[in-house]
Amino acid sequence: MHVFIAGAGPVGLSAAIALTARGHRVTIADRAMGVTSESRAVAVNHNSLGLLAPSGVAQAILETGETVRTVRIMKEDALLARLKVPGQDRRWPTMVALPQSETERLMETAFERIGGRVMWGHSLVTVSQTQAGVTATIRADDTGAETVIEADLALGAEGTHSVTREALGLRFEGRQLPTTWSLADITCDWPFAEQACAVISDEGTINFLITLGNGRFRAIGNHPDVLAVVESMMRIEEVHWSNPFTVQLRVASAMGKGRIAIAGDAAHSHSPVGGQGMNLGIADAYAFADAVDAGDLAPYMAERPGAARRVVARTDRAYRLLSSTSKGARIARDTLLRSAGFVTRLLV
Repeated sequence: MHVFIAGAGPVGLSAAIALTARGHRVTIADRAMGVTSESRAVAVNHNSLGLLAPSGVAQAILETGETVRTVRIMKEDALLARLKVPGQDRRWPTMVALPQSETERLMETAFERIGGRVMWGHSLVTVSQTQAGVTATIRADDTGAETVIEADLALGAEGTHSVTREALGLRFEGRQLPTTWSLADITCDWPFAEQACAVISDEGTINFLITLGNGRFRAIGNHPDVLAVVESMMRIEEVHWSNPFTVQLRVASAMGKGRIAIAGDAAHSHSPVGGQGMNLGIADAYAFADAVDAGDLAPYMAERPGAARRVVARTDRAYRLLSSTSKGARIARDTLLRSAGFVTRLLV
């Protein structure tokens, strides 16, 4: 099979690696000029590591990333719990922290090692299909030259503003959370023995900090100024990157039509609680590769929306619990946060 993939982030690259390794021909294009330089998603979970193992990417992630073994839970400035993350001594740990820029670099290296090449700097203009195949038109962003690609199947993995999803006429159903979130990558004078720290409050704010290795940490909060919270806890030596963002809780009305499928952020968007976004997309990618192997995308399109809706619902429930201001919910939250099992369920 010849498969065209739009988008060479972790989802598109995962699909490209899986398909190429199984003997399929892959053409993959992305409007970016190369792998991202931003950290973006930082958690690679047990399921993703297992899927990426045959390509060698999982082992490279273990060697490059940080296996997060301990988490500190604080309620404002008071210690609530110190937790050991279960499963971190398994062959494929529960969770490894690694900036998305590094994850993508390792994936691109693995793809090139098996003969693949990403067409960087090429935007998808349109994609269509007939009973016989798929036609995609891509445009070189530097020259404007267009290339028409004829393939058997296609996968749209180009993010929330997916041209593929729009071309298929699929709705992106759901809602936006009302608050503006903030995140930052920093070098700081980390004062804790644990590798990650969650800070909650009775006013509904949530802050989470996690190691990225080499003295750098990711900070994220469900409010506009996570740096102010961090500065109240420790000295910040350098801010490498910061960004406000909004959270969308959405699932596409379908995971594709006919010969064209979508995956990752093109198909679903949810709360960052638990770091599930990239991992759900990687699972999509390998499920898509399985469907291509079987010569039938119908099972993929039937099964993956359910997986997406379950993750969206689970992360939304967890977020609403963690940010609740009602007395009963706060008591339940504080009790659950003392349990390593609850933390693990958020991560896998």
